[in-house]
Amino acid sequence: MPVQAKQLNFSNISSDFEKFFNQNQYNLLSMLNHFFDISDFIPLSFYQKYYSNFGRK
Repeated sequence: MPVQAKQLNFSNISSDFEKFFNQNQYNLLSMLNHFFDISDFIPLSFYQKYYSNFGRK
């Protein structure tokens, strides 16, 4: 008996992710917070410009 593979497309992935996000929103956000440090994605120049405008360290 041949194995039939289901081909995924972006629409299926997007709708599955949307269902998962709506059902587990808190869990997903806490996982992202645990595994990703957002400060790694923000360049130092942004911090310098932001704080120079407000006069804070």
